[in-house]
Amino acid sequence: MNAVSFDRMSTPPSGLIANRPRRLTWARLVSNSTALLLALFFSLPMLWLILASVDHSATNQLKLPELTAEHYWVAVQADNLAALANSLLLSTVATVVGTTAAFVAAYVFSKHNIPFKNPLLLTILFLSGVPISILIVPVYKMFTILGWLSIVPTGILLGVTAIPFQIYQLKNFIDAIPPELEEAAALEQATTLQILYRVILPLTKPGLASSAIFGFVNAWGNFLMPVVLINSLADQPAPVHLFGFMGSNSIDYGAIAAYSLIYSLPVIVLFLGMSHQFKAGFSLGGAVK
Repeated sequence: MNAVSFDRMSTPPSGLIANRPRRLTWARLVSNSTALLLALFFSLPMLWLILASVDHSATNQLKLPELTAEHYWVAVQADNLAALANSLLLSTVATVVGTTAAFVAAYVFSKHNIPFKNPLLLTILFLSGVPISILIVPVYKMFTILGWLSIVPTGILLGVTAIPFQIYQLKNFIDAIPPELEEAAALEQATTLQILYRVILPLTKPGLASSAIFGFVNAWGNFLMPVVLINSLADQPAPVHLFGFMGSNSIDYGAIAAYSLIYSLPVIVLFLGMSHQFKAGFSLGGAVK
């Protein structure tokens, strides 16, 4: 078969004007300037973290460092690493609980006819905007009565707080799966659980990844719930230990910066490892292409 080649027209036909995008427009200038300002706004604190972590006399100001590694030595002490391990356990429990429950609920809302579906979805949307901190007092009393002031129940509670947003996130993704796939599986005598596990789950992996990342980050950065609901000081997660570097008379800025960088590494690794799934999870209708 002969290949057919097309020559690009160097000039438009007579009477027509070439449709070429303008290189510089006001809209493009404003959007690029705004993006540059936002990048600068967020890059300055990161630059301070990096410089202060290796500065012998670190302060709250941005300046050239007097190089030292002593702050990292303080940050990797046994109790600080144990706090990081507590954060990993807390976030893993929250991620598993929240993502699993949200996946099942999103499937029901997306593919089944249930009574009062729209009012329930509106209620879930409302709950996703309610800060859990306003419930901290009754939740603390309930945990005290039940003897749940420990790390695993707190992780489960943090997972529950992320469920409303995760349901919406996963429902939009499951909506894009063609119903013909479920109908074909039903004709093969597949049960609901088999359809959920063998048809819906594989096609929803990008959405599950983005939902899991959201649940993990939601629990990873939480300070108030662990400090109130975890009784043992040895079980406190990293954000609470980070607060411990701030004394009543002095603040160890160098240790704060070094520990903050170490504390952010798991989230950075998680984002880099699941970046493709994370992007696909936020593109609505991208489950089946």
